Amino acid sequence: MATSKELKEVLTNLRLSGILPTLQERISYAKSSKLSLEEFLELILYDEWERRQNRLLGIKMKKAGVDSTLESYDWDTAIQYDRALAKRIMGLDFIEKHISVLIFGPTGVGKTFLARHLAFMALKSGYNVLFIRADKMFKHLRSSILDGTHERTMKYYLSPDLLVIDDFATRAMSREEANDFYELILERHEKKSNILTSARAPDEWQPLFPDPILGNSALDRLAHTSYQVLMEGESIRKERRPK
Repeated sequence: MATSKELKEVLTNLRLSGILPTLQERISYAKSSKLSLEEFLELILYDEWERRQNRLLGIKMKKAGVDSTLESYDWDTAIQYDRALAKRIMGLDFIEKHISVLIFGPTGVGKTFLARHLAFMALKSGYNVLFIRADKMFKHLRSSILDGTHERTMKYYLSPDLLVIDDFATRAMSREEANDFYELILERHEKKSNILTSARAPDEWQPLFPDPILGNSALDRLAHTSYQVLMEGESIRKERRPK
């Protein structure tokens, strides 16, 4: 039985046209399962709710800079790290407690993947998330000084419940970059959560600051309010290299 033109128009006008592609399938299922009218209505409305949630999640992911769906996390790798700690972090209590997470280790061991998975889980749980590579963030902040939008740009990085800075501490920072990073950490300290990934251990970050006092102040706040996950092993990328 085809869906009538009138019903299609009504659903479209009510912004419920997402129901149409699976409506006949759901009607057949309802008949075969002998669902009541109430159960059938609940079924198709839940379908529509789920579609909207998935669409909203997609929009949030794009806005947050999380470009892949990470429904599951692969624990079955040879990479060595504290899996019990990682699983505890995935409970996302650290966001409620305004604690940061520092993920560090050699290139290719899955630091970014773990950070992206945490960002994805936070998005699904309704948190406001921003994921950005450190060099892009500093470039954005630097250009905002030139066009007079620096204060607004700083607020952009200060506002998320979870700010993920990927590939931090790859090189020495300029004085402007160090000042911006200090300001971010100072303003977000005990108010918001951060995740930083780095190929350097946190105790190697200090020399990258042109002002050692500024660097020590920022890093001291991070070190004492963070979970630290060291990941070690051979690069996962080698395993995925074309044969």
